[in-house]
Amino acid sequence: MKILPISWPCAWRISMLTLLTNILFVSPLSTNYSDFLALMSFKSHITDPKQALSSWDAASSNNTNTPDFCQWMGVTCGDRHHPGRVTAIRLQDLGLAGIISEYLGNLTQLHFLDLSSNKLVGDIPSRISNCRKLRTINLNANLFSGFVPGPFGLLSKLTVFNVSHNNLTGEILTTLSNLTALVTIDTDRNAFNGQIPSRLSNLTSLSDLFLAKNSFSGNVPADLGKITNLVTFDVMKNNLEGIVPPSIFNISSLLVLNLGFNKLGGSLPLDIGFKLPRLIILGTHENNNQFEGPIPASLSNASELGYLFLRGNRYRGLIPRDIGIHGNLKVFSVGHNELQASTTSDWDFLTSLTNCSKLNILDLEQNNFAGVMPNSIANLSQELQWLTFGGNHLAGTPALSLRRLRKLTNLFLNDNLFTGTLPIDIGQLSSLQNPDLSNNRFEGQIPIPVSLGNLSNLEFMDLSYHLLRGQIPREIFTITSLTICLSLSNNALSGTIPKQIGQLNSLSRIDLSMNKLYLQRKIPKRLNTLGVLEKLDLSSNNLTGPIPNFLETIRTLNYLNLSFNNLSGPVRDTTRRPPGAGHGSGAAPPGLGRGFLSTHWDSGSLPTSEPIWQAPSRAPRRPVHARHDPAGAPPPSSGTNPRPKLVLDTGAAFHYTSDVNLLHDLQEIPHQIVYEAGGHPLPVAGCRSIPTLGFSIPEVFLSPGRRILSVKQNRTGQPRPPTTHKATKTIVDLYNSVLADATRDFHEDNNLGCGATGFVYQGHLRTLDRDVAIKVMSLSQRVNDFNSEVKVITQLKHKNIVELVGWCRTNEKLLLVYELMAKGSLSDVLHKSEENLSWEQRYKIILDLGSALTYLHVNCKEFVFHGDIKP
Repeated sequence: MKILPISWPCAWRISMLTLLTNILFVSPLSTNYSDFLALMSFKSHITDPKQALSSWDAASSNNTNTPDFCQWMGVTCGDRHHPGRVTAIRLQDLGLAGIISEYLGNLTQLHFLDLSSNKLVGDIPSRISNCRKLRTINLNANLFSGFVPGPFGLLSKLTVFNVSHNNLTGEILTTLSNLTALVTIDTDRNAFNGQIPSRLSNLTSLSDLFLAKNSFSGNVPADLGKITNLVTFDVMKNNLEGIVPPSIFNISSLLVLNLGFNKLGGSLPLDIGFKLPRLIILGTHENNNQFEGPIPASLSNASELGYLFLRGNRYRGLIPRDIGIHGNLKVFSVGHNELQASTTSDWDFLTSLTNCSKLNILDLEQNNFAGVMPNSIANLSQELQWLTFGGNHLAGTPALSLRRLRKLTNLFLNDNLFTGTLPIDIGQLSSLQNPDLSNNRFEGQIPIPVSLGNLSNLEFMDLSYHLLRGQIPREIFTITSLTICLSLSNNALSGTIPKQIGQLNSLSRIDLSMNKLYLQRKIPKRLNTLGVLEKLDLSSNNLTGPIPNFLETIRTLNYLNLSFNNLSGPVRDTTRRPPGAGHGSGAAPPGLGRGFLSTHWDSGSLPTSEPIWQAPSRAPRRPVHARHDPAGAPPPSSGTNPRPKLVLDTGAAFHYTSDVNLLHDLQEIPHQIVYEAGGHPLPVAGCRSIPTLGFSIPEVFLSPGRRILSVKQNRTGQPRPPTTHKATKTIVDLYNSVLADATRDFHEDNNLGCGATGFVYQGHLRTLDRDVAIKVMSLSQRVNDFNSEVKVITQLKHKNIVELVGWCRTNEKLLLVYELMAKGSLSDVLHKSEENLSWEQRYKIILDLGSALTYLHVNCKEFVFHGDIKP
């Protein structure tokens, strides 16, 4: 076969035809059409419950070879320079789920990618780094996990990088530190780690650096002070440590400086208000931060300052008198510091704060404020919602004209030295939800203003630990908005429990313990209408009569304490029990689920070894975990072992608990009772604890044979009261095996001493991760000492007396577990320690010790005298 030669003009025509074909047909397939395929691949990998992408249809066309995807929802194409090419994808807040297709990386002209506020999962595809013209990546508020791909460090034109609110990890900042065009980095709420690299200072255009709520560690680099355009520096809730370098406070452009919830320290420059005059938000608050020194008076020069979060540090001295002079403060939070005010002029800052017409939160709790509360509080902003003065040394009758503060929702005056009658103005606060006036010296009857019915938003009320007397006003029980807690415990209230208590059918906790209440006939039956009640404490009153069976019908009840009364009658139980069961706490009626009934035997002492209950023969003698099966073996018949009749008159009421995990396996097993080796049943409520709000635990430390008053020390050895307001304390029923493990089987090396009532050992509770002191008493000889000691402890509450952690009882021993004073005694600090206490520290120790002694001798419900003081 011969091939005919083609002349040059003919060949030229064929070449031109081929070129035109490439221009007209091949180019769309390699560019515009590849964008179309990338979009269709993206759609195929996600679900679209709102049908927001219904316009993304492969059949859509304008009768050309290029599908009309430029008109699709959320897609923007180029104009003159890149016609028909995808330059932006905006698909935020559409409920899209699934993964991102890696073919999205074929959109080589993409400048803007916003997939925020969806439900996208999986890894971020590495091929997106092929989109080298990207200027904005916004993947905020999704469910992405894994690492941000390293090739993202090649996106040299990137100005905005936002991957906040995901589950990403890795050392992201190393990847981004070379992208000098970046203006915004937002990695909030992920699990990124590693240190903040110094070379971030090369990002001279950076304006906003959001790194909050991750796991970044190490120091804050001083070189970051070179980013002179930085407006936001937010590193809250990380693991950063060390002293904040002074260069950070020299970035005059800063509007937001948030260093809270880290392990940072240092002091605020005295001229911070002049160096950062544009500051709007300043935060050094909470966790393990250790900022100290005075609050700089120059902050009054920051005329736009709106949010000041300095809570939980060691700031001391007076609050600057002109702190609110410009009137822009919305949040002023300085609680849990060492600030002080006692004279009239010391309180001038409050007068300054009355200029702040938008003030929403005023937090002054847990400081050293003393004296009389100034009347200028009445002139604070009508927008105020939080007002906290708890845990100070305020005295006198609070002259509060609060009726102007109509939006006040949270009022905390707890743990002070207020006297007189309860402020009647509280009834005027129609928005009030959570008032805590506990642990003061209010006396007289509970006032019932006509306006009490206006408290339609009340969720929580704590009037415990006062000298209130008289009957409980029935009007309290008509506040049907109460849902969290009502506590009137530790007063001298008398009379009967009003039948209106049954109207609180949304309330989860009621504590009327430690009063003088009695019953006309029996416990009000209307209690069974409390359909969501979880905790009921009526202990330490004058209740008499039978234990009502209807309590079993309250299915949500998981804690019932009727101890220290004169109730009697059978306690129904269908629990399988081994021999010896019943020692200590009575078992829960079936309706109590995981709860238990705190009881004691009518003899006032522990029962003998003779079993009250006889276990079914098929029950193991010493099971590790025995199920509580309401449909299981019945109780012993009356012909063999009758049900015990209990008189609930004395006994240890270990009823302050919190959400701690003593035994992990108990978390997953419902309706359980655990038996220790001696046959002693441990109710689950004693192991799986119950959260409380607003209650502080009796805090006392007992040495062998004598009562010891122990002053807590803070980080520098300086005495500092523990947090009591809203703190969740714990007194739990512990296993002997747990305590043996904590002390290496009570090894002699852990023996701290011996006294008249037993030995004291040092130990470490691994499940609680805390050091403790464990007092061991002999069961045969020290039952009365044990009962007396616990009875005293459960009635004490003071912020300068350390806490009781837990207890344990076996067939041979009684054990009380207290917080360990790791720094030793004050004598050791004074005479054996290399650290010298300043006169200021010594003076504060004297004040705190005197406060505790005054409480024991004068202010507690039953006066306590001791044989020794060992601070």
